[in-house]
Amino acid sequence: MGISPYNCCLIGQKNVLAINFLAHLTLSHFDPDLQTGNFLGDFVKGAAVKRLPAAIQRGIAMHRAIDHLTDTEPAVRTLNKLLYPRHGRYASVVTDIGFDYYLYRHWETFGPTAFPAFTQSAYANLFARREAMTPQVQGYVNQMVKDNWLHLYTTPEGMGKVFGRLAPRLSHPELLEGVDQMLVDFDEAFNQTFLALFPRLQTLANAYRTEPTPPH
Repeated sequence: MGISPYNCCLIGQKNVLAINFLAHLTLSHFDPDLQTGNFLGDFVKGAAVKRLPAAIQRGIAMHRAIDHLTDTEPAVRTLNKLLYPRHGRYASVVTDIGFDYYLYRHWETFGPTAFPAFTQSAYANLFARREAMTPQVQGYVNQMVKDNWLHLYTTPEGMGKVFGRLAPRLSHPELLEGVDQMLVDFDEAFNQTFLALFPRLQTLANAYRTEPTPPH
């Protein structure tokens, strides 16, 4: 098997900071290209996006629209301020990834199918589009599937492992300590913010799945 013509376009895994995969994959529903683009949204930089297939580019645009809506939501900004004394400059990262835990908690409301079936479908879709990824990112996906990373978002202890994997890449890893306890301490604020935000994200995602020219 030859090297993909898209391989030169993507960043290696060492540069990836945001790993809130569950929300992005869920909002893409079962569309392999949208899921792949949403997954690659944290791996692709600059004009390199144009080297990828148009359907995957749409997923990347969707990823960034989701991030923009989340970052500008007033309730999310309020939650970030609440977390700042404990998590400092990484408060918004903690919020973004923490929402994946709350998505699982409300999976019966927001999930498109049973959680185990969804995760296996998502893994299969990413693997089927692996030619759009660098070897490094392919390795990232392989490890994700092997260790069933999406299952980590289902418990506070699993979330601790998610942040534990992220912390060594940051200049102040100590600011991510105690995330599992944080989810207990700020449960009500997190839960209310998530429930206010996610229906809006679903509306945005539906536009990317159904409209010829989705919103930006």
